[in-house]
Amino acid sequence: MSDAPNALSVQVADPSYGPFMEPSEPERPDVRTDIEPVAWAPLSPTASGPAGELVFVDGTQQIEAWLTASHERVANPIAAVAFAVGAGAVIAGPDRPAEVAELIVQRAVITEGDHLLSLPDVGGFSWRQAAGSAREPAGLARRVGQLRQQLEHQIAERLAHPDRLIVLDGRLSMVRATSGPIVGAVKSHHQMYLDGEQAAVIANLGIGQRTPLFSIGRDRFSWYQRLPGVGEQGWAGILRGEVAQSAGSSAAQRLADRATRELCRFAGRPHRDPRAPQNMQPVAVLENRLRHRMGDRRLALRAVRQASAHATLETASLVDREGASPRPAMVAA
Repeated sequence: MSDAPNALSVQVADPSYGPFMEPSEPERPDVRTDIEPVAWAPLSPTASGPAGELVFVDGTQQIEAWLTASHERVANPIAAVAFAVGAGAVIAGPDRPAEVAELIVQRAVITEGDHLLSLPDVGGFSWRQAAGSAREPAGLARRVGQLRQQLEHQIAERLAHPDRLIVLDGRLSMVRATSGPIVGAVKSHHQMYLDGEQAAVIANLGIGQRTPLFSIGRDRFSWYQRLPGVGEQGWAGILRGEVAQSAGSSAAQRLADRATRELCRFAGRPHRDPRAPQNMQPVAVLENRLRHRMGDRRLALRAVRQASAHATLETASLVDREGASPRPAMVAA
C-alpha cells in the first residue's frame, strides 16, 4: 500500500506522556533454594586468585514521540513510537584504568501490527522502520525495551572472553551462550523471590557477603549480595546477581563468589548518584555518555514533527513482521 496525497495523517504526541518503558516479568517463576549444598546463611567468598578484568555493559533508551497514523484505506488508527536506544561497555582491570570500550546508538520508528511508518531524514535525525509490536497498549513499550536489551547483549557477547567477567546491568533474559562468563546485576527489587527464613538471610548480609544460590525458573541461578556505602541494615545496598543455568551450578557458584568480591570496588557513591551503591560507577559513566550521544530529546521531538508531515505508510514485509531489529541509524565508536 502506497500513499496518495493527503491520504495519511500522523499525530505526534510529546513522550512525557505514555507507558512505562521497561519490560518486566509478568509473574513470579518457580524458585528452588536447594542449588548450593550449604546452610542458608550469609556466605563470605574468599579470593581464589588475582582479580581479573571486568566489563560493565549497560544501555539506555529515549522515547522521542508517540505517533498515531490515520489512513483512508485503514479502518483503525495505527500506533507507533519514535525512539533512540543505546548501549555501551566499560572495561576495568586491576592493572589498567577503566575506559569506555564501545558505544552504540540507534534510532527507529516501530509501528504496531503489519504496517511500516516511514519518516524522512530531518536535520541530522534518521529513523529505521520496523513493525510487529502486539496490538495492545504495552506492545510498543515492550519492543523498545527488547531492542535496547538486544544491543546490550550483542555487546556483551562480542566482548566476552574466558578471562573476563561481563557484568550486564539488569536481567539475563536474552543472553545466548558466549565464550566467557556473564553475570546480570539487578539493582531494583520489584519482585520477591525468597520467603520466610531464606528471605531473612538477605537482611543479615554483611558487606561483601552473599546468599546461597537459588534458581529462577529453568534458565537462571541467582543470589543476593550487599555492597558498601549505605550501611548494613535491612535491604540497604542489596544487589541481586544472575547467571545462566547453562553454566552449571559449580560455575555459577564461582561466578557468584567473584561478583560478590569484586563488585564492591565499583559500587556507586551516594553523594554522586541517588541510585548508589547498586548503580555501579562504570554504569553511571556509560549512562551519561549514551545520553549525551543521543542528543536533546526536545530537538528530536521537533524533528519528528517536521518529518511526520511527509511520512509514508506501507505494509510490512515478512522479515519486519517477525520483529527484525532496526539497523543503526547513528553509530558512535
